[in-house]
Amino acid sequence: MNDSMERTLSGFAARARAVPASREVGVLLGLAFSAALLMVSIHDRNMRIDAAERHSLAVATGVDRLLHYEVRHLERALRSVAGQADVSAHDLPDQGPWGISSAIRGLLSRNAELEDVDLYDENGELIRQGASEYASSIRFDPPAGDGDFRIGLLQKDGRSQPVVPVALRTRGGNWLVARLRTEELQKILKGLDIGRLGNAAILDVQGQVLAQEGTNGDRIGERTGYPASLVAGSALQARTVGGIDDIERYSSFTSTSGYPFVVVVGIAKKEVLAPWWNYVAAASLVLGFYWIGAILLTRRFRRAESERLATRGELVRHVDWLTKAQEASRLGVWELEPGTEMVRVSDQAAALFGFSKEAGLIPIGDFFERMHEEDRERVNTEFRESLEQDKAFRSEYRVVLPGGQVRWISARGASVEDEAGKTIMTGTLVDVTERRENQAKLERAEQQFRELFDLNPLPFWVFDVQSLRFLAVNEAAIRKYGYSREEFLSMTILQIRSPEDQQAVRRSVDDSTEPRESERVWMHYARDGRPMYVRVHSSSIQFDGRAARLVLAEDVSERVAYEEDLAWRATHDESTGLLKLRALITQVDARAQGWHTPYGVVYIQLRDLEVVSPTLGRRLGEAIVSELSRRLADVARPFGPAAYLPSDSFVLVAKDGNRVGNLVSNVIGTLAEPVEFEGGSHRMDAWIGIAHSPGPVPGAAEQVVDHAALAALHSRNENEDATPFRLEMTEQASERLATISQLRRALVQDEFELFFQPITCLRSGDTVALEALLRWRKDGSYVPPSSFIPVSEESGLIVPIGEWVLENAAAARAKLRAAGIEDVSIAINVSAVQFTGGDLPAKLREALSRYRLPRGALHIELTETAMLKSRDAVRSLLEEIQHEGVCISIDDFGTGFSSMAYLRDLPLDHLKIDRSFVAGVHRDERNASICRALIELARGLGLRTVAEGVEEEGELEWLRDNACDQVQGYLVARPAPLDRVMAALRAETTSIR
Repeated sequence: MNDSMERTLSGFAARARAVPASREVGVLLGLAFSAALLMVSIHDRNMRIDAAERHSLAVATGVDRLLHYEVRHLERALRSVAGQADVSAHDLPDQGPWGISSAIRGLLSRNAELEDVDLYDENGELIRQGASEYASSIRFDPPAGDGDFRIGLLQKDGRSQPVVPVALRTRGGNWLVARLRTEELQKILKGLDIGRLGNAAILDVQGQVLAQEGTNGDRIGERTGYPASLVAGSALQARTVGGIDDIERYSSFTSTSGYPFVVVVGIAKKEVLAPWWNYVAAASLVLGFYWIGAILLTRRFRRAESERLATRGELVRHVDWLTKAQEASRLGVWELEPGTEMVRVSDQAAALFGFSKEAGLIPIGDFFERMHEEDRERVNTEFRESLEQDKAFRSEYRVVLPGGQVRWISARGASVEDEAGKTIMTGTLVDVTERRENQAKLERAEQQFRELFDLNPLPFWVFDVQSLRFLAVNEAAIRKYGYSREEFLSMTILQIRSPEDQQAVRRSVDDSTEPRESERVWMHYARDGRPMYVRVHSSSIQFDGRAARLVLAEDVSERVAYEEDLAWRATHDESTGLLKLRALITQVDARAQGWHTPYGVVYIQLRDLEVVSPTLGRRLGEAIVSELSRRLADVARPFGPAAYLPSDSFVLVAKDGNRVGNLVSNVIGTLAEPVEFEGGSHRMDAWIGIAHSPGPVPGAAEQVVDHAALAALHSRNENEDATPFRLEMTEQASERLATISQLRRALVQDEFELFFQPITCLRSGDTVALEALLRWRKDGSYVPPSSFIPVSEESGLIVPIGEWVLENAAAARAKLRAAGIEDVSIAINVSAVQFTGGDLPAKLREALSRYRLPRGALHIELTETAMLKSRDAVRSLLEEIQHEGVCISIDDFGTGFSSMAYLRDLPLDHLKIDRSFVAGVHRDERNASICRALIELARGLGLRTVAEGVEEEGELEWLRDNACDQVQGYLVARPAPLDRVMAALRAETTSIR
């Protein structure tokens, strides 16, 4: 274009120099030249005005587009927290200012343009106040308009800076109102190419200024001077000449964003036409010089020549302005020289290909060399066809610049005639890299979506929200459901659902909430009828121009089965299938309100179940428990629920308390039937406790069960079959708990003492051992052992108490040795709990070592109950104890679960005959027969016999006559503290000497 203008200017000068001297020719040429300059001036002015209008419209459209993106982003952000806003609306009123959820906090932190977010009801009354102090004093009037998303008018009063309320109507009918800072709108207008005197503003539909940039005009909140019809009614674009201050501008309006905003951009008329006025002035000057030159041609030729040069300079400056306009629009111009392979290009066109701006004429081959190798041949073919067939040339291709950068170029060209009538091809080059990159991003996103859809391992499909027909399915859905793609596309989503769910499915489809993260588990059916538990995730999309829903179906069948199994395990005992006690209590509390009478509870504690597995074997023990559970479940079924308490108790509930007697009778009857098993049968007895509810009292089931358990414990203590609960049982239980607490304190406060009862040899009359007997001194008196030893065993305190006894007995034996009494042993009673649950051999070993006691210094006495553990395990423990030099006695033989096998197989030293058999042995032939048999049995097994409870001379003489080895009892000596016993032993030794 520069060369063309220069050639035009040179032609004008040449013609001027060739003007004939005649006035007529000079006048004609002058008139023609004047008319030409006038036309060029008018044309140039129109072009400048048109370019200014296009430029202002382009800037206004760009600002409008940015404004659209900004408000659309804000709308989406508000929609993402609308659901939580409704939840917040139901918070307790005394919670103070709105407790913004994490999502709302995230919204404010990610969107600095928001001053605050408040929640109003449908009448505009404040529900929850955000972080700002302004909301409480402002009543919100929902903006007029359609849809759930609306934008209000500018608010200035009482604020540090103006804001625009942006409101979103939630599903609950409330208004979630965000305050958009106008400074964010101001940022959009920063840096616009509007010149020094230009102006840009964002207005609302009433013409109020929300933001403005450029020459200072109206302040924010004031109405502009633009016509109201342009501001309020600019549906797409409008152009006018006007301004919001004293400066006249070429202004453009646009409101294509879809929101109630109007963008106005004005380019100052003074700046637009300043070069044109220079041009007009120059042209007028040239014309004046021309006429003067024509008149004074011969005298002022030199002056005319300088004027011609001045005119040429003005044209050059005009070309420069046009060049800058091309650079701003990334537009270049090219022209193929006629009959050559050379291309004349503008500076911008050269720069687009990476050539220097002073390149001028460039071989056409150089252009093709810069094209991408994948595009070069195609573009060359298209260009040659356009030349040969005299048709328009259009093509888009890539250019590889010298630095390796790739740029997309859109080239257009056409054949035209030049001033000489020759046909040339000329056209434009436009940089479209940004558009192509955006297009490539969209294509990549579409490809990624397609791959995500087709290759996702989870079933995906798209369905029409109107017809509910499948529009697309992925391979995972085809594999999972068993339908072919064609079958899927001929079906609706209701055909994979159960008939019961169809109404719920339709309601779910009609729900417009986004996003849809379904917490509900649905039932889907495969082609073969196989059911599946499915959790559905969906989102609304546009598919082939129609409203559709994208669905991901997550198969959670295994998880549902696992959760159901966990729920069953949480409430049922796995070994019996019965309810756990906590589940039964919860169930009774929940249902008792519907029972017409007070209910009853039967607590069943099986007798001697703890000895079944050690004696009969664990497998048979479990089989017995399983069979009894089945029987008791059958018995309880007509009455109410049943529960099992490992390892020996059952709880049955009679919903009608009047039928508890029938339930107990049935329980006793079913327990009376022996449990048959391989190799024999076994009958289980039980202690039964009965309790009734006080009436329909919420949460009373646990107390009723506790009462029944106390009654069962009373049955056990009193050896009764079934016992109804009485209030005094609670007092007894409280006393028992108090006793346990006092026993713990007694250990800490050293309230226990040891008394010692001598054991005498009948043959020599010497004291051979002392039995250590535990005494509890409480409040100045002694508590009978029968009242606290059983409690200690049941509570497990017998283990630390037994360790205390062992320690003090060993210390007593050390005192005996220090006093010169060497041949007297200390016998210690060891509870079955201590024997089976503690580390007795290690404790004995430590005591013997600590007090340096010789072998035989300590004896332990075990009851038959301690032998009920596995025989091999008992033998191993006893052998380990004997290895430490401790003698072992079996206490109270014949009163418990007696077995001759224990005497035969276990390493024992003494057999102690219970006082119940010794009492009156000299006059009771039955006791005499038992004692005689026990003495003979012990002698045959190599055991020594010790008779307990000898209180009469006749008993002592009978035992001596029947060769009993040792005796103890009140007749021989009463239990006494160690010091008194030691004194008696010294006296005995002195008398013997």
